[in-house]
Amino acid sequence: MYEIVLVDDDVIVIEFLKKVIPWQEYDFQVVASFQDSNEALAFMQENPFDVLITDIGMPKLNGIELIEQLKKSNINSYNVILSCHDEFTFAQQAIKLEAYDYILKESMEETNIIALLERLKQKLDHERYTNNQHVIVTKFLERTTRNDDVFKAQKYVQTHLGEKISLTEVAAHLHLNSSYFSRMYKKETGEGFVEYVTRVKMEKALELLDHPGNSAEQIAYELGFESKGYFLKTFKRFYGISPRTYKNQDKVTVKNTT
Repeated sequence: MYEIVLVDDDVIVIEFLKKVIPWQEYDFQVVASFQDSNEALAFMQENPFDVLITDIGMPKLNGIELIEQLKKSNINSYNVILSCHDEFTFAQQAIKLEAYDYILKESMEETNIIALLERLKQKLDHERYTNNQHVIVTKFLERTTRNDDVFKAQKYVQTHLGEKISLTEVAAHLHLNSSYFSRMYKKETGEGFVEYVTRVKMEKALELLDHPGNSAEQIAYELGFESKGYFLKTFKRFYGISPRTYKNQDKVTVKNTT
C-alpha cells in the first residue's frame, strides 16, 4: 500500500479527493491531509510517504515552495501539483522541480485522478521491484565476499601452521577490521576463529604424534606454540588426555571423538 499526503487550503478539494477517489482499489491510502502547508511540511519531514498531491496557490508556503523545502530536506517523493491557474510560469516551475504531474482543478475529475493513480502505481511498483532486486544482489555479493574472506582466512591458517596465528594478524592480512572479522567468521562458520585455529593445530598434532619419532617438544615447535608446556595444556584441554596417553591408547577412538 502506497501512502499519499494531500495538501490544499480549500477544504472542498480535500474532501472531494478523500471521499470520491477509491484509493485502496489502486493500492493507495491517504495517510494525512492538511489545509496548512507549514503543518504539512512538518509532518512530511517526520513521517514516510510516497506521493504528495498539493495545491499550488496557498498562503504561507505555496505548492512550489513546499516541494522545494522537501527537496532541501532530501525527501524523495512523487509530487502532483493542483492548480486553478492555467499559467505557463507555474508549469515551468513544476517541471524544474521534476513534479510527476500538473493538474488543473477545472479538469479534475474522478477518471483523471484514477488514470493518474494507475500510472503512479506502475511507476512505484517498478521502483519497488528494482530496489528489491538491488537488495538481493547486494546481499548475494556481500555473502560471496564473506565466503571468500572465510576461505582466505582458512587458507592462511593452513599455510602458517608453524607460526603463532592471531585473529588480529589474519584480519590485517584480509584488510578487515578485527572485530568485524571475528563476528563475520563466527556467523558464517558457526565456529570462532581462534577455536578454528586451535582445532586445526590439534588435528595436525594427532597426525604428527602418529609418527613415533616426533616428540611433544618437536611438535609444539612445528605448530608454532610458544612452549612445550602450553602445547601439552592445549592438547589435554582439547582431547581430554595428554599426548603421551594418546600414544599409548586406541588412537582411532580419540580421533573419532574430536
